[in-house]
Amino acid sequence: MSLSYKTPSYFSSFSCLGSDCEDTCCRNWEVKLDRQHYNLLNDTMSKQHNEESLFKQYVHLNENSISSDHDYAFIRMGVNGYCAMLDAKGLCSIHNKYGVDSMGDVCTMFPRVISRCNDTMELSGALSCPEVVRECIDDTNPLKIARFKPADLPRSKNYPIQREILKDDSEYFEYFELVRETMMQTMANEKYDFETRLYVVANLVNKISPFYHSACQKTETEQLASVLFSLTQDEFVAKLDLVVKDLPSDISITMIVVHSILSTKLQQAENDNISQLYKAIIDKLNIMDDNVVAELSKLVENPSTELSKENRVYIEKALTRYMINCLYREWFVSMPDPFTYFQMLLVRITILRSLIYLDVITRNNIEQHELKQRIVYIMYNFARDIDQNLEFLKVIYSALSEQSMMNFDFSPVFIRLN
Repeated sequence: MSLSYKTPSYFSSFSCLGSDCEDTCCRNWEVKLDRQHYNLLNDTMSKQHNEESLFKQYVHLNENSISSDHDYAFIRMGVNGYCAMLDAKGLCSIHNKYGVDSMGDVCTMFPRVISRCNDTMELSGALSCPEVVRECIDDTNPLKIARFKPADLPRSKNYPIQREILKDDSEYFEYFELVRETMMQTMANEKYDFETRLYVVANLVNKISPFYHSACQKTETEQLASVLFSLTQDEFVAKLDLVVKDLPSDISITMIVVHSILSTKLQQAENDNISQLYKAIIDKLNIMDDNVVAELSKLVENPSTELSKENRVYIEKALTRYMINCLYREWFVSMPDPFTYFQMLLVRITILRSLIYLDVITRNNIEQHELKQRIVYIMYNFARDIDQNLEFLKVIYSALSEQSMMNFDFSPVFIRLN
C-alpha cells in the first residue's frame, strides 16, 4: 500500500529553537521510555560511572505499565522540576553526547505527533511547545495541508505512531475523516463570529451523536452526509448566527465552572504556570474570595470596554487556530461520541479564553505585539498543565457529569461569554 504524508502547512517547516526557546519541554513531566530505548539508554549510560548513577537515580521501570513496551519506564524529573539529563545550557545531554539513537520516542519526536488514518500518515504539532503555538496562531489558512517527508523527521524509520485507523475498523472510525473535516471547515469559516461557529459545531455533533457513536452498528453514509451538509449550509448557519446573538448569557454559571476548575488546579499543583497565572490575576484584581465569580463575570462579560476591537479579533483568530489544531491532532474517536468530545473541548476553550481575556484586561489593553507574546505564553502552558493532563481532564469530566452538564442544554454556557 502506498502511503501519503500530510501535515498542516504551518508545521511543515517546524524546527526546534533549542537554547533560544523561552522554555524547555523537559520540565514537570514524567517522560515515558519504551522498552527498546530504555535498554539502549541503560547500555549507553552504564559505560561511565557518573552517568550510570544518574540513570539509576532518575530512570525507573513503570510498575503500573499496561502496555509494557510503550511506557515500559520513565524519566523522573529532578527536585527543581527539570529533567536531570539537561546540561548547563538547558539542552539534552543525551542528545548532545549520543544523538537520537539512545533517546526515547517521546524525547526524540516532541512536539511532533504522528497518526495513521488508513493510507495517510498525519503529522501534527503539540501546542505545549511555544514555537508550535507561535506558528499555529499566525497561520493565514489553518486548513491548508502540506506534504512532509519521513526523512525530515528526527527518526525517519520506526517512528512512533500515536493512533491508527485502518479500513476494517468499526463504523465509527469509517466516517471519522468526513466528520472531522466538516468540523474543521466550520470552525475555519471566519465569516461568522467565533461563538457562532462554536454553536454550529456543537449543534452538529449533538444531532449526529445519537446514531453516530463508538457502538453504532451501521451508519448510512448518505444519512450522515445529508445531516452534515444541511447543518453547515450558509443559509442555516446564518440563522444560527441570529440565534446565538439572542442567547441569554449565563456568564455567572460559566465563571463558576471556570473558577472551580482553576481553583482545583491551584490546590493540586500550585507551582504550575497556569496556577500561578490565575493566582496572579486574582491578586492583581484584589478580589475577596466571596466575590471572585461575580467580579470575574463582569470583566469577561464586557471585554469590549477593556479590549480594543483589534485585540479581540486577534484573540478569536488565535483561538480558532487552537481549536482547529485540536480537532486535527486529537481525533474525537477516542471519546464515546463526537458530542462528548466537543463538549469537553468547549470547556477547555472557555477556560483558555477566560484566562486570555482576564490576563489582557489586567494589563490595560496591551499592544498587539505584546498580546501575541501573552497568548503564546498562556496557550502553551495551558496545553501543558490542563489540555494534555489526562488525569486532570478526567477530574473535569467527572465533575461536569455529576452536575449533568455534559449535554447540549449546557453548551451555550461554554460558548457565550459576552
